[in-house]
Amino acid sequence: MAVSSAPGSTRVEIRPLVRGPRSALALSAVAATVLGAALFGGSRLADAWEAGLRAGAFSDLPLPLLLGLTATIALSTPLALLGLAVLSFSEEEVLVERDYVTVARTSFERTVITRIPRSEIDGWRETWRPLSPWWTWTVTRLAAVRRGGRLLALAPMAGPKEKRRVALALAQATGLPLRDPLGRLVSVPSELRAGPSAVMP
Repeated sequence: MAVSSAPGSTRVEIRPLVRGPRSALALSAVAATVLGAALFGGSRLADAWEAGLRAGAFSDLPLPLLLGLTATIALSTPLALLGLAVLSFSEEEVLVERDYVTVARTSFERTVITRIPRSEIDGWRETWRPLSPWWTWTVTRLAAVRRGGRLLALAPMAGPKEKRRVALALAQATGLPLRDPLGRLVSVPSELRAGPSAVMP
């Protein structure tokens, strides 16, 4: 994550997970693990299906459970691999200016830009509520709280610690409150109150 300041604006950049050979190798290992687990589970379920069909009764696993497990593997595996692919190469930029906050998110070479008047943002919120985009891999989401309590998800590809850094940078840049998933106010550290650094690790 990179934070840069200019007169009247602050820019927060959330960079893609894959930025070099090491991160690409690590992500490939995760994808291979997911695929291996799916193949192993699928082979065990195939054996259960074969045994049940031959015997004319599903004694090892009840048929409803077998159907549920089969559907889970068939649906979750491609979705997990798709989510990893999106997370690997997605990036996001949040530009805080005097009158607007602009969020530009790029995934699969498609950029979606959302521009929100500062007057419509009441604060920043970490939440456990599921928010679009659904491929985010962490339980804790970060969102801008818009007027009326509507939530706009931010930094979906970032992990929990990086999300907190993004949230603190945005709270510092806007002077708006940040709340954790339980609704408690999160204070901005003194080093951030003095001004964001050029690059945060």
